[in-house]
Amino acid sequence: MFEGDGQPVPEGWVRITCWGSDVIGEGLHRVWVEPRVDPERLARSLLAQVELKPISIGLVPKDPDAMTVVGLPVWLWVDEPSRTTWGPATIAAGGVSLTATVESVTWEMGDGTTLTCGKGTEWKRGMGADPSPTCGHIYVEQGRYTIRARSHWVARWSGYGQSGTIPVTLSTTRQLDVGEIQVIMTGG
Repeated sequence: MFEGDGQPVPEGWVRITCWGSDVIGEGLHRVWVEPRVDPERLARSLLAQVELKPISIGLVPKDPDAMTVVGLPVWLWVDEPSRTTWGPATIAAGGVSLTATVESVTWEMGDGTTLTCGKGTEWKRGMGADPSPTCGHIYVEQGRYTIRARSHWVARWSGYGQSGTIPVTLSTTRQLDVGEIQVIMTGG
Protein backbone atom coordinates (compact mmCIF):
# COMPACT_ATOMS: atom_id res chain seq x y z
CA MET A 1 0.00 0.00 0.00
CA PHE A 2 1.29 3.49 -0.84
CA GLU A 3 0.48 6.96 0.51
CA GLY A 4 -0.31 9.74 -1.99
CA ASP A 5 3.35 10.75 -2.10
CA GLY A 6 4.41 7.24 -3.16
CA GLN A 7 5.84 6.28 0.24
CA PRO A 8 4.97 2.76 1.46
CA VAL A 9 2.66 2.46 4.47
CA PRO A 10 3.32 -0.47 6.83
CA GLU A 11 0.77 -3.29 6.71
CA GLY A 12 -2.27 -2.73 8.93
CA TRP A 13 -1.55 0.89 9.81
CA VAL A 14 -4.55 3.25 10.05
CA ARG A 15 -4.82 6.75 8.61
CA ILE A 16 -6.49 9.33 10.85
CA THR A 17 -7.57 12.79 9.83
CA CYS A 18 -7.94 15.71 12.20
CA TRP A 19 -8.32 19.47 12.07
CA GLY A 20 -5.50 21.52 13.55
CA SER A 21 -2.59 23.81 12.89
CA ASP A 22 1.11 23.17 12.51
CA VAL A 23 4.10 24.70 10.75
CA ILE A 24 2.40 24.17 7.38
CA GLY A 25 -0.75 26.00 8.48
CA GLU A 26 -4.27 25.39 9.67
CA GLY A 27 -6.39 22.71 8.06
CA LEU A 28 -6.94 18.98 7.79
CA HIS A 29 -3.98 16.81 8.70
CA ARG A 30 -3.62 13.13 7.87
CA VAL A 31 -1.42 10.92 10.01
CA TRP A 32 -0.67 7.21 9.84
CA VAL A 33 -0.74 5.41 13.21
CA GLU A 34 0.24 1.91 14.10
CA PRO A 35 -2.57 -0.64 14.47
CA ARG A 36 -4.12 -1.34 17.86
CA VAL A 37 -2.93 2.05 19.04
CA ASP A 38 -3.48 2.80 22.71
CA PRO A 39 -6.47 5.22 22.82
CA GLU A 40 -4.89 7.21 25.67
CA ARG A 41 -1.74 7.63 23.61
CA LEU A 42 -3.84 8.84 20.69
CA ALA A 43 -5.72 11.18 23.06
CA ARG A 44 -2.40 12.68 24.22
CA SER A 45 -1.44 13.18 20.58
CA LEU A 46 -4.75 14.92 19.91
CA LEU A 47 -4.26 17.09 23.01
CA ALA A 48 -0.94 18.30 21.59
CA GLN A 49 -2.77 19.33 18.39
CA VAL A 50 -5.13 21.60 20.38
CA GLU A 51 -2.18 23.78 21.48
CA LEU A 52 -3.51 24.87 24.87
CA LYS A 53 -2.14 28.16 26.22
CA PRO A 54 -1.93 29.77 29.66
CA ILE A 55 -4.58 32.32 30.53
CA SER A 56 -4.04 36.02 30.07
CA ILE A 57 -4.01 37.62 33.51
CA GLY A 58 -6.69 40.21 34.08
CA LEU A 59 -6.26 42.42 37.13
CA VAL A 60 -6.74 45.97 38.33
CA PRO A 61 -4.84 48.10 37.59
CA LYS A 62 -5.19 47.01 33.98
CA ASP A 63 -2.11 48.89 32.76
CA PRO A 64 0.96 46.69 33.47
CA ASP A 65 3.02 49.81 34.30
CA ALA A 66 0.46 51.18 36.79
CA MET A 67 0.71 50.86 40.54
CA THR A 68 -1.94 49.87 43.05
CA VAL A 69 -1.91 50.79 46.72
CA VAL A 70 -1.91 48.97 50.03
CA GLY A 71 -5.47 48.22 51.16
CA LEU A 72 -7.09 48.64 47.73
CA PRO A 73 -8.81 45.49 46.39
CA VAL A 74 -7.10 43.82 43.42
CA TRP A 75 -9.57 42.02 41.16
CA LEU A 76 -8.37 38.88 39.35
CA TRP A 77 -9.91 37.32 36.23
CA VAL A 78 -9.17 35.41 33.04
CA ASP A 79 -8.74 38.13 30.43
CA GLU A 80 -10.29 37.47 27.01
CA PRO A 81 -10.88 33.73 27.48
CA SER A 82 -10.73 31.70 24.28
CA ARG A 83 -10.97 28.10 23.14
CA THR A 84 -7.24 27.59 23.76
CA THR A 85 -6.93 29.61 27.01
CA TRP A 86 -10.15 28.55 28.79
CA GLY A 87 -11.96 25.95 26.68
CA PRO A 88 -13.80 24.02 25.76
CA ALA A 89 -11.28 22.86 23.17
CA THR A 90 -12.60 19.82 21.32
CA ILE A 91 -10.92 17.55 18.79
CA ALA A 92 -11.71 14.09 17.42
CA ALA A 93 -9.82 11.75 15.13
CA GLY A 94 -9.05 8.08 14.70
CA GLY A 95 -11.99 6.95 16.84
CA VAL A 96 -11.01 9.08 19.85
CA SER A 97 -12.64 12.34 20.95
CA LEU A 98 -11.26 14.78 23.49
CA THR A 99 -12.55 17.93 25.18
CA ALA A 100 -10.31 20.09 27.37
CA THR A 101 -11.54 22.78 29.77
CA VAL A 102 -10.03 24.80 32.60
CA GLU A 103 -11.38 23.56 35.94
CA SER A 104 -9.81 26.29 38.11
CA VAL A 105 -7.08 28.90 38.32
CA THR A 106 -4.64 29.05 41.23
CA TRP A 107 -3.31 32.53 41.88
CA GLU A 108 -0.03 32.90 43.79
CA MET A 109 -0.02 36.54 44.82
CA GLY A 110 3.69 36.87 45.64
CA ASP A 111 3.10 37.68 49.30
CA GLY A 112 2.48 34.09 50.43
CA THR A 113 -1.23 34.18 49.61
CA THR A 114 -2.68 31.52 47.27
CA LEU A 115 -6.23 31.70 45.91
CA THR A 116 -8.18 29.21 43.80
CA CYS A 117 -10.92 30.68 41.64
CA GLY A 118 -12.90 30.13 38.49
CA LYS A 119 -12.92 32.62 35.63
CA GLY A 120 -13.29 35.61 37.96
CA THR A 121 -15.15 38.85 37.31
CA GLU A 122 -13.64 41.55 35.11
CA TRP A 123 -13.38 44.96 36.75
CA LYS A 124 -14.79 47.76 34.63
CA ARG A 125 -14.65 51.52 34.99
CA GLY A 126 -17.30 52.73 37.40
CA MET A 127 -17.18 49.66 39.65
CA GLY A 128 -15.24 51.61 42.25
CA ALA A 129 -13.00 50.18 44.94
CA ASP A 130 -15.28 47.38 46.14
CA PRO A 131 -13.76 43.89 46.51
CA SER A 132 -14.26 41.45 43.63
CA PRO A 133 -17.38 39.30 44.08
CA THR A 134 -15.55 36.22 42.75
CA CYS A 135 -11.75 36.48 43.00
CA GLY A 136 -9.56 39.14 44.53
CA HIS A 137 -6.85 40.06 47.00
CA ILE A 138 -5.74 42.98 49.17
CA TYR A 139 -2.06 43.66 49.77
CA VAL A 140 -1.07 44.83 53.26
CA GLU A 141 2.53 45.85 52.47
CA GLN A 142 4.08 47.85 49.69
CA GLY A 143 6.47 46.14 47.30
CA ARG A 144 6.89 44.60 43.88
CA TYR A 145 5.00 41.31 43.62
CA THR A 146 5.11 38.56 41.02
CA ILE A 147 1.62 37.17 40.48
CA ARG A 148 1.55 33.65 39.02
CA ALA A 149 -1.67 32.26 37.52
CA ARG A 150 -1.77 28.47 37.08
CA SER A 151 -4.65 27.29 34.91
CA HIS A 152 -5.63 23.71 35.70
CA TRP A 153 -6.96 22.01 32.56
CA VAL A 154 -8.66 18.63 32.44
CA ALA A 155 -8.84 16.90 29.07
CA ARG A 156 -11.55 14.22 29.00
CA TRP A 157 -11.20 11.64 26.25
CA SER A 158 -13.08 8.56 25.08
CA GLY A 159 -12.68 6.01 22.33
CA TYR A 160 -12.49 2.28 21.63
CA GLY A 161 -14.64 1.55 24.70
CA GLN A 162 -12.25 3.37 27.02
CA SER A 163 -12.16 6.82 28.60
CA GLY A 164 -9.99 8.87 30.88
CA THR A 165 -8.68 12.27 31.84
CA ILE A 166 -5.39 14.01 31.24
CA PRO A 167 -4.52 16.88 33.61
CA VAL A 168 -2.53 19.81 32.24
CA THR A 169 -1.30 22.83 34.22
CA LEU A 170 -0.11 25.95 32.41
CA SER A 171 1.20 29.08 34.10
CA THR A 172 1.95 32.71 33.39
CA THR A 173 3.17 35.63 35.50
CA ARG A 174 2.79 39.38 35.81
CA GLN A 175 4.51 41.94 38.00
CA LEU A 176 2.49 44.28 40.20
CA ASP A 177 3.83 47.27 42.10
CA VAL A 178 2.01 48.07 45.34
CA GLY A 179 2.63 51.49 46.89
CA GLU A 180 1.54 53.21 50.01
CA ILE A 181 -0.34 56.47 50.27
CA GLN A 182 1.32 58.80 52.77
CA VAL A 183 -0.72 61.54 54.36
CA ILE A 184 1.23 64.52 55.57
CA MET A 185 -0.54 66.91 57.88
CA THR A 186 0.77 70.42 58.24
CA GLY A 187 -0.25 72.84 60.93
CA GLY A 188 -2.04 75.91 59.89
